[in-house]
Amino acid sequence: MLRWRSLAGIVAVLALALPATAGESPDAGGNGRCSAASEVTPLASQAASAGYVSNVLNRDGSIRSVSHDMLSRALESARSKQPIAWVVFTSMPEIAALSNEDRMCADLERATRINPLKFEDRRFESADELTNWIMDFTQGKGADGRSLYEQCPGNCSPRYTWWIEPRQSNLKVDAWVVCGQPRDRSSNRYQLTTSLASDC
Repeated sequence: MLRWRSLAGIVAVLALALPATAGESPDAGGNGRCSAASEVTPLASQAASAGYVSNVLNRDGSIRSVSHDMLSRALESARSKQPIAWVVFTSMPEIAALSNEDRMCADLERATRINPLKFEDRRFESADELTNWIMDFTQGKGADGRSLYEQCPGNCSPRYTWWIEPRQSNLKVDAWVVCGQPRDRSSNRYQLTTSLASDC
């Protein structure tokens, strides 16, 4: 099973019932990230499968396929704005129905909502390259992925927000992570969203 990790919800009223003011979602750990006057435009919200085979084969409906398609469309929209907008890309897992709260995960969630885990100033040449890094990162691969799993261990489930700034020659990316309660591995699905934001 693909050990995909999740994003935090973004600051917009999407299918996830998120806050409307940029940078203020507690799940995102994004307080103060964007200007209070920042305009947020929801673009898309879609469920995707974390199934191992579907992601390895890049099948329609897999996280890899859906992420790439959503990012490509969002980046095109962002570059059409004047000034160019930021893309905010998120994912939220279905949380496991627990009879007893996982205390370690609960403690980590409270802490990382206030001070999210940050992986900032990463640079990528294309949506393809960014998608590949996201897949590795969320599976604990590479230096960033290993660091993430050390800080969000056990059954705790990270929730991510990626802040993506399209630049002339590359994409500047910041990932903010909240480490929360375990996800529902039986459903194996995530809700992915994209938004455009200014002044982030």
